[in-house]
Amino acid sequence: MFDKVRVLEELLEAMIAENETITVRAVCRRSDGVFKHATDITRNTQRQATVNAAVARQETIRTAVERSSKKSRSELERLVATKNDEIAQLQADKELLIASHRAMILAVAEMGGFATWRKFYEGYQEVIDRLEKMRAIPSGEVVDFPPRGVT
Repeated sequence: MFDKVRVLEELLEAMIAENETITVRAVCRRSDGVFKHATDITRNTQRQATVNAAVARQETIRTAVERSSKKSRSELERLVATKNDEIAQLQADKELLIASHRAMILAVAEMGGFATWRKFYEGYQEVIDRLEKMRAIPSGEVVDFPPRGVT
């Protein structure tokens, strides 16, 4: 036996790629007998939801294509360049925030307060995990130096 939801997803992807209007009947026609009647899809909530999501996705794609086709090539190139600049700026901002965050954590750790900082985020393990994934939490150990003049 085969997974009908998987077959349905493949049919919908193909219809989106070929810009074929998605309806339940169109899916049935294209299914080579997997879905004999429209009710084979509409009675099953998971299948119906899959079709509805694909219809919404197709409408989004068509809207984007329609909007972009009204713009000239130079306008689209300018828009892409602007978006690329925005992405680069956001990435630079993120790197700056990570470096700043790392420096603040090091400053707190040097003063012996890393345990307190970690306790502050105790209920936010997801935040700590994201910070570690971003490499925003410095690794290493703090070494206490003897006071000056003591050997």
